[in-house]
Amino acid sequence: MNILVINCGSSTIKFQLIDVENNDQVIAKGRCDMVGYKESNIIYNNVRDGFKINKEIDMPTHKEGMQVLLDTLTDKEHGVISSLDEIYAIGHRIVHGGEKFKSSVLITDDVLKDIEELSSLAPLHNPGAVMGIKAIMEVAPEKKNVGVFDTAFHQTIPDYNYLYAIDYKYYTNNKIRRYGFHGTSYQYILGRLEEILGKKKDDINAIVCHLGSGASICAIKNGKSYDTSMGFTPLEGLVMETRCGDLDPSIVVRLMKDENLTPDEVETILNKKSGRLGLCGIGDQRQLIQAEQSGNEMAKLARKIQTHRNKKYIGSYIAELNRVDAIVFTGGNGENNAIEREDVMSDLECLGIELDKEINNVSSGKEAKISKDSSKIGIYVIPTNEELEIAKQTREIVSKC
Repeated sequence: MNILVINCGSSTIKFQLIDVENNDQVIAKGRCDMVGYKESNIIYNNVRDGFKINKEIDMPTHKEGMQVLLDTLTDKEHGVISSLDEIYAIGHRIVHGGEKFKSSVLITDDVLKDIEELSSLAPLHNPGAVMGIKAIMEVAPEKKNVGVFDTAFHQTIPDYNYLYAIDYKYYTNNKIRRYGFHGTSYQYILGRLEEILGKKKDDINAIVCHLGSGASICAIKNGKSYDTSMGFTPLEGLVMETRCGDLDPSIVVRLMKDENLTPDEVETILNKKSGRLGLCGIGDQRQLIQAEQSGNEMAKLARKIQTHRNKKYIGSYIAELNRVDAIVFTGGNGENNAIEREDVMSDLECLGIELDKEINNVSSGKEAKISKDSSKIGIYVIPTNEELEIAKQTREIVSKC
């Protein structure tokens, strides 16, 4: 049973074809780049036989992009399926479902309209997803499509954690509240914890750190999202590659007055010119560590600010949850950066949390328990797999139709 997973942007179409009945194998993956531009191309990897291509091909719209994608998958020489009949269903990553979508859904015309209306909450992401859904519906009208929302997992957060202390009318009229993101990743990790801990999801309390270029932490209580660091947008919370994270709102007003900035200009500063990049001119985590080790004092300071922010959130979530079964590191930096994990977990012995540094140092990029046996809370590295989670949810939804 093959599920096609699609993640669409305004000019990109990322895809994976996953066999969910054969050890969840990825049999093909790639992306269509620069859709709508003269330089459009497809990058394709037939995982089964190792064949790879990167070739320019005309894709003036997402419709042509989807056709190129499907033609490549069914190509007689290097495709992985003989016809579209071998695709059971198509799952789409959609960033924002607002309060409308609390779980994955079969996409209908009404659902598509709702997703479009939510574009004001995610103007950089939802429109691209809508274009992709409409395009695949045109070129493969017989296939069922499922929307999987990054925000859906966090719809269980209680009102005292999702509301901001501003006039309540801004929630009722403008839907300003904490939405949270990376939900699909957290759902995947929760599923892995169920197996690793040997506990039912409803019995699991965990703190999951999804640390990548975008980063967030989630407090999971009884198998449900209870609190999370990202808020109304992905800007709130941790120090990220180019995002500032938590900030006194008065700073925005001050910057606009002092620098005569427009709202769009200050938004660009906070989203694209802040975080690690803004602090020391280096956004990439690996380059940041290399710079620190070479004696770059600003790189050292940026990492300290970042790791202390992470530590503060973990500490606050321990207080919220009371009982914690696991602290998990995932995402590009969380999975692959032993130094970052060590710094975040340092000096927590007062809480009974003890990292095994030797195991941590050899546990990047793979599932591992990296805490000492004496640690009161287990610490784990668990690589995330959002595409597989989307595929599984897609299969579940379509199987009930």
